Amino acid sequence: MRHFSIAAAVMCLCASSAFAQSSSSAPYPKLEIFGGYSANIIVGHADASGISNGGFSPFLSDFAGGPKGFEASITRNFNKYLGIKGDFSMYFDNSTGQVTLKVCSQGSCTTFSEDGNVEKRAFYFMAGPEIKWRNKTRLTPFAHALFGVARSTAEVTTTSAAFSQRDSDTRIGFAAAFGGGLDISLSKRFSIRTMADYTAAFLGDANAGSSSRQNHVRLSIGIVFGK
Repeated sequence: MRHFSIAAAVMCLCASSAFAQSSSSAPYPKLEIFGGYSANIIVGHADASGISNGGFSPFLSDFAGGPKGFEASITRNFNKYLGIKGDFSMYFDNSTGQVTLKVCSQGSCTTFSEDGNVEKRAFYFMAGPEIKWRNKTRLTPFAHALFGVARSTAEVTTTSAAFSQRDSDTRIGFAAAFGGGLDISLSKRFSIRTMADYTAAFLGDANAGSSSRQNHVRLSIGIVFGK
């Protein structure tokens, strides 16, 4: 009986120690920080340029940046499944060589090529809820809905002796992203993240008073740090 009492006391002591350890370590990270490469693919938008109010850049600034860039985000988790994400991404495209331009006047358009340079940049600032399906495996799927603004800038410079032009244009409009991805755990704090979403940027177009939606598919891969 005495040995049983000692064994029971030891078991209770071990159980209380294990409970203290499990309660002291959260079953999910309170904070997650992501950073990585991102591709921005524009869908259903004609690659055309023209002249408006003496400038070519307004016909390029509504593209919301170039095809490559990076994405970073920080997520505050409230429990195992729900968190709030703040997301920032930047995309850019610089091209030098023959720039195809189109000048329209009174319904008649002329297309020509000049030596020049086109620089396009876009910044997305968005935030929204993120839902995660945490389980006992190393794979954690998630989905998010993000809302915010997009800022797109284009600058066109032609360098030929026959035609010299330099102008820039900036658009700012509402943006939203819907999608998700998969976190692959490497250790307790680090994971590899792959992500894809549909992104809409409402930046208008080159014609004054009109409005249009630019459709994009974003693909990102990088590292997540959990704390």
